[in-house]
Amino acid sequence: MEPKPADGELTSWLADHTDTDADQIAAELEVGARRRAFVAGELVEAGFEGAELLELVIQLTGVERVEAQALVAAPSELVREEARETPAPLRDRALAKNEILFRRLNERLASAERSGSGPHALDLLCECSDRDCLKVLTIESAEYDWLRQDPHRFAVLPGHEAPALEDVIERHDGFVIVEKHAETHEQVEAADPRS
Repeated sequence: MEPKPADGELTSWLADHTDTDADQIAAELEVGARRRAFVAGELVEAGFEGAELLELVIQLTGVERVEAQALVAAPSELVREEARETPAPLRDRALAKNEILFRRLNERLASAERSGSGPHALDLLCECSDRDCLKVLTIESAEYDWLRQDPHRFAVLPGHEAPALEDVIERHDGFVIVEKHAETHEQVEAADPRS
């Protein structure tokens, strides 16, 4: 078996061995790195520490111990800095921005799909905090209208919840309703398209 290449050569090695464009490989590796960092950050924000945190990062991301330690160190320092800076961490505000963007897009989609005839289902984008998520969920129009009465609530796919940022308030087949924590209430209220 051929040894794994050094990190700097990984893109070329994967491109050669999978017959895939190197730019596409680089983009996919970048998305993977961002997702692993996101997982580590969520665990730190949720209050996991020490060996338990390290083991969870290894299990959820599939990285080796050394890389997991690096992933844990980066968000831990960021969380400490943010705690000193502001009551609403920059990271929480950035992730809420992603959810706000998806909510705006869904408002446009819902308006375009509405008809004068009774209840019907809407196909909308998951409103999770992952800016790369473009998955679709289906929600009844009446349920969607109820959801939009509270600017702190968002509809996400099961498993897309971010416990460090929001609480699950309802579970349905195919989607979950989450409510943002108080730190970002002002931000999501100001961006509410129905206010």
